[in-house]
Amino acid sequence: MSLVLENVSQRYDKKEVIHSICLELEHGIYGFLGPNGAGKSTMLRMLSTVERPSLGEIFYEGRDIFQMGEAYREKIGYVPQKAGYYPDFTVYKFLQYIAALKGVEEEGRVIKECLEQVNLWEEKDKKVKKLSGGMKQRLSIAGALLNDPEILLFDEPTVGLDPNERMNFKNFLLKISERKTIIFATHIVSDVEDIADRVLIIHKGSIRLNESMDEVLERAENNVWECDLQDIEKIKAVMDHYKISKMKRYKGGVHFRLISEEKPCPEAVRTEGSLEEIYLKIIER
Repeated sequence: MSLVLENVSQRYDKKEVIHSICLELEHGIYGFLGPNGAGKSTMLRMLSTVERPSLGEIFYEGRDIFQMGEAYREKIGYVPQKAGYYPDFTVYKFLQYIAALKGVEEEGRVIKECLEQVNLWEEKDKKVKKLSGGMKQRLSIAGALLNDPEILLFDEPTVGLDPNERMNFKNFLLKISERKTIIFATHIVSDVEDIADRVLIIHKGSIRLNESMDEVLERAENNVWECDLQDIEKIKAVMDHYKISKMKRYKGGVHFRLISEEKPCPEAVRTEGSLEEIYLKIIER
């Protein structure tokens, strides 16, 4: 199973928001990480066939996804950043409606399983308008799962979830990732760091990094430094010339974590890096 993008670009009027992207995606969890406006949502809209690319082609198992049409859409589940709801439907009725649109067989059993997966079965008779933001997000996820999709597309999936819900969601993705292609777009670095098999940093419409998590962490090990400085001139020099990921004042000085390919000052020592620091380095370019 493979999803292939060949020289995909997207332009709105004179503005190009996605620039000539080539990718091959198979089983596993892919974290698309980037700041707001980087092109993440546009990418997912094209992968879900909501939008056609201005240039380039997208193939699933060798077939153009737009020519496949409904045959492709039957294989995907898509949770956009802002999903629509019928506020006066109950949770269960809303999923019955989505199941009917998707042609789901044995809808009662499937709906119960999906609601249990997102911990909403006890809320099945509650009206959607009475749900919290986090519950609505989980309802959208349940709707995406109804057709047991081969490809899952999530746009900012943990926004609105409390810390416990976020962890449950990430654990759930890990459980099902063996047999699915899961693509989620986010600006939350820790979500990608926790569960992604592969990290794709997208910035200004281009893929700036496409590596496994192990490769990213190896890269981080060679570029992250810590130092304690008391001299005001040295402190100013470090702040002026290097990317600071963290700084903490203490009595008499400042503790820095910073990103540099070379040793930034005599006091600096290499330290274990993180995805966040690689991300900060890449998006400053």
